[in-house]
Amino acid sequence: MPRLGFLLHLDRDLSPAESYRHAIELFQLAEELGYDSGWVIQRHFRQGKEHVSAPLVLLAAIAQHTSRIRLGTGVLVLPLEDPLVVAEQATTLDALSGGRLELGVGSGPFPGAWEAFGKDLADRHRLWDASVARLHEILEGKALNSLGEVLHPPGAGVRDRLWQATTSDPRLAHAAAIAAARAGDGLQLSRATSWRSSSPFADQASWISAYLAALPAGTPPRIQVSRAVYPHPSPSAALEAVTPGVRRWQSWQASAAGLPVPEYLAKDHALLGPAAGIAAALNADPALRHVTDLLVSFVPGVPDLAEHRRLLTSTARDLAPLLTFGGSWASPSSPPEEAAA
Repeated sequence: MPRLGFLLHLDRDLSPAESYRHAIELFQLAEELGYDSGWVIQRHFRQGKEHVSAPLVLLAAIAQHTSRIRLGTGVLVLPLEDPLVVAEQATTLDALSGGRLELGVGSGPFPGAWEAFGKDLADRHRLWDASVARLHEILEGKALNSLGEVLHPPGAGVRDRLWQATTSDPRLAHAAAIAAARAGDGLQLSRATSWRSSSPFADQASWISAYLAALPAGTPPRIQVSRAVYPHPSPSAALEAVTPGVRRWQSWQASAAGLPVPEYLAKDHALLGPAAGIAAALNADPALRHVTDLLVSFVPGVPDLAEHRRLLTSTARDLAPLLTFGGSWASPSSPPEEAAA
């Protein structure tokens, strides 16, 4: 049975401190609801209106308030970082959390971040290849200097839980999926949208097939696919709820400027409305047939804390039991009374 995770967007116009407190509360609730994992993204300078520039720091705080749920980065922009610093921070967090870190890394698209860090976005793919190869070596215990010193805390556990997020560019994603497989890493695929491809579900299914074919013998697959859902008994109320988020996204997404909200949602393949309809769409999704991890996000909505709690609860209680791809999905345990209210 696939594992259920959620991707947290902290994109409300709140103070950073309040946003981080909300993140802790939402991870605690997700743990109580039976989610297997929770993931945070990385954005610099409020790009995408997000607050999380240091995901490993935020996850370290969350780790101290949870005990079981796995803690993921979806994703950390590795070419803008020193892989050795990332490895030290990641293994420290892994030790603090009792081995719960799932380290997802990717190359990241925002030009302004690359400029600020003194990197050339045009050199993105070469820098990605070099940085991920370096991270592998460090986590595997390669000597780091002439004294023979190695990473501490040791990185074997994190190395086994390393994920590569493939580019969404159809011209490059097939080779990226194969590279992740040959490294023995997990494969992370983002939401299927029509912004870059007219057949995103079929594209993702083909990348997954390439990944599975390239895995070394005896290496268990790890395939995570993200989907945007917004369960709500009323389709019209769901549409109303996500409209401010759509308008917000359109303000920085040039290709979507001026689109009517329903048309935007159709191109974004966001699934809104009653759980049964969302489940039917997910069960028919060809890219989900071989996933090991389903990652749900509630974008393009920008839910407040109470609505976010409702969405987490409804996804676990109403949607997950209706999913049939990859085997049967058990209903998580009953939520606490305050979550169900």
